[in-house]
Amino acid sequence: MTINVSPAPAPRAARPSLVLAMLAMILVGCQSAPKKGPARPPPADIQPTQVLPYFSFFEDTNGNGYLDSSRVTIYLFSDAYSDASIMVPGTLSLRLTTRDGRVIREWKYTEDETARLVRRGPVGPGFVFVLSLLDNGGTDVIDDLKGELVAEIRLADGRPLSSVSNSVRIGRSGRP
Repeated sequence: MTINVSPAPAPRAARPSLVLAMLAMILVGCQSAPKKGPARPPPADIQPTQVLPYFSFFEDTNGNGYLDSSRVTIYLFSDAYSDASIMVPGTLSLRLTTRDGRVIREWKYTEDETARLVRRGPVGPGFVFVLSLLDNGGTDVIDDLKGELVAEIRLADGRPLSSVSNSVRIGRSGRP
């Protein structure tokens, strides 16, 4: 007795038009209407309660093997207004220290300089600038590999408001 067993038919390749149609339905379903900004404007007397800085990795911009510059964006937020970041007049300062608290570098901006740093960002207005260890004749030749960076805004009424300390990598590039 002979039994003929024929191989199962090969699966048919998915039609490209069907795949494209399914992909289009998925993408359309994932889109949402873009927000047009805050639902309500901030109150006129709003005061910030939080300073949230974002620092890029320090880079070696002068090619000497030491990290020297970071792009910085600082947002101010208020617990009383959650729709977007806010902007208030004041002076801005940043301090880079070693882990044991020794000051490596400080940057201070007057009220006019601080106002010129304001840019519109994805969450509202913020201060945007490049922080460089080389500013005003500074040096990037630092033995430490890590630093702690703190941003502070001093409000028009004199009250300081600081960010939490942020660890950043400094010193010789390429070192572990």
